[in-house]
Amino acid sequence: MNQENEIKKTKRRDVNPPYKKGLKLAFLVVILAGGLIIGRLFYINSEKGLDYSKAVLLQRSYRSRSIAAKRGSILDRNGIILARSEKKYNVIIDPRQILEKDYYLEPSIDAMVKYLGYDADEIRTLIYDNPDSSYVVYEKDADYSKISAYKKYQADKLRVTGVWFEEEFSRIYPYSTLASHVLGFVNREGMGSYGLEQYYNDELSGTAGLSYTYFDSDLKQKKIVENAVDGYELVTTIDYNVERIVEEKVKDFLDTTGAKNIGVIVMDPNDASILAMASNREYNLNDPRDLSTCYPTSEIMFMSESDKLEKMYGMWKNFCISDTYEPGSTFKTMTVAAALDENAIDTDDTFYCAGYSEVGGWRIGCNNKYGHGTLSLSQALMKSCNCALMEIAAKLGKDSFYRYQSKFGFGAKTGIDLPGESSGILIPLKNLNETELATSSFGTTFNVTMIQIAAAYASIINGGTYYQPHVVREIRRSDKTVVSNYNDMGVRQTISEGTASFIKNALFLTVESGTATPAKVEGYLIGGKTGTAQKRPREEKRFVVSFAGFAPVTDPKVLVYIVIDEVADPELSASSSPATKLCAAIMKEILPYLGVYPDGDIDYHVDLTMIDDSENENYDPFEDEKNTDVLPEGIDDEIE
Repeated sequence: MNQENEIKKTKRRDVNPPYKKGLKLAFLVVILAGGLIIGRLFYINSEKGLDYSKAVLLQRSYRSRSIAAKRGSILDRNGIILARSEKKYNVIIDPRQILEKDYYLEPSIDAMVKYLGYDADEIRTLIYDNPDSSYVVYEKDADYSKISAYKKYQADKLRVTGVWFEEEFSRIYPYSTLASHVLGFVNREGMGSYGLEQYYNDELSGTAGLSYTYFDSDLKQKKIVENAVDGYELVTTIDYNVERIVEEKVKDFLDTTGAKNIGVIVMDPNDASILAMASNREYNLNDPRDLSTCYPTSEIMFMSESDKLEKMYGMWKNFCISDTYEPGSTFKTMTVAAALDENAIDTDDTFYCAGYSEVGGWRIGCNNKYGHGTLSLSQALMKSCNCALMEIAAKLGKDSFYRYQSKFGFGAKTGIDLPGESSGILIPLKNLNETELATSSFGTTFNVTMIQIAAAYASIINGGTYYQPHVVREIRRSDKTVVSNYNDMGVRQTISEGTASFIKNALFLTVESGTATPAKVEGYLIGGKTGTAQKRPREEKRFVVSFAGFAPVTDPKVLVYIVIDEVADPELSASSSPATKLCAAIMKEILPYLGVYPDGDIDYHVDLTMIDDSENENYDPFEDEKNTDVLPEGIDDEIE
């Protein structure tokens, strides 16, 4: 009996073991916690729900959009607009906003149909296909009269919503191709490409604004507008009429004679400001990818896409600052000026030319194979005698020669405010030995850019002050207040006024009775120096011809520098006459325009005593325009 009772007690203990109590306790805790959470949620919803809604909405931007800044205009020196931006409007549809309320849809569509001329079914489909989008560009460059009518109607119609008008600016070049290599263009992303548009992109671009809508603490919509800041204007040194004249002359030359490349720089030598700059054929700035301004349609048809792209890059490149070449005899002016300034030679010195000189074991020919005989210093420039220049450079010495190359700005960028400038290539001083010095003296075996030569010449004819070439005169706000302007301070002194005066006189004689007589313009005192350089490889007989001219000699107001790479006419390919004649044609038109008028009887005020013929009976002044094989075969390899 007792044993039976014990068994029953044990069975009763097994029915309610200890862990059952733990489960009950856990269950009660869960029920209690759940009740607390539910109670808290009810409390939050009833007491704090509005506050939390506000917090969420305050962090949510309902709608924001960028406000385009107006790109600054580019003007010529007289205020003629060369590039400007015009405002255009894009129609933006916001399907998400239209679908927020059932009663927005049809009134909004009706308004778009009535005032914007859209198709109702097409708009309805667009809205339903893009329910989560707040930005659908439906029409670009919309008619402003339609936009104005829509805005007037929508102003007091609360149910008409979901349409807004995005402002953007389109870049316009009123004269299409004028100064294309100076101006550059704006690409599809709105960034400047090439020319001033690229160099001054930050100044021109301005700062975009922002418009956005948000909910305030009372859940009211608020609109904030941060206005765009327009870009600065550029007032350039370019003269519209001078640029137009130059481009017309270049086009005529390419149409009638032809060349691989041609460049023209017109500069005010008194501050190195650019009046005009033309590089081959100008392209259409309003459609810069259109090759038809530079290539015939029959040629474009057979171009591959890669060929077209290559042609575009070539079309956009500015030959006047990007390409390098051997300057040839135009550099002789700098060699003579350096030697005079260092007192290595005197203005009364004479030189003898036998048609060649033996230098460093090489026989280097003069450009006149018969020789010039005895020459004065002025005649050495007038007749462009290589032998005289080699002798002058030897007296100057390689250290001084190299130093003056640097003083005149060669071997380094001029700093002109245009992108893509090259620095040229000089023979290093350590390699400038006897032969290298001789060949460099008359402008071979080293490379320069057009802008370097123009700036160097400007420093000589203005009395010896080197100015940094520049295209922009001032930067100003749209209200015409000036932000910055060009400082007319010279960078450095290259030569003395006395040396400059002698060189100007010698260059006048070069035009009057030397190698540059085709550059004469009736009624004007023109000075200048020709150049002809044989390209490498020399045996291919390809030439770069050039001329640097200025006027009037007694008080220079304008410098014209012309380079023609591979004249198409084989009879003229090695002659500087195409460059001198082109300069004369340009000078004849731009000098009167610039207020420099011809005189009836010219009072020369220059020394004419050096005008005489060489004693050499075989001398032909026009032979000096040509560059024969002045460098013996193999000398380039030796120099390099």
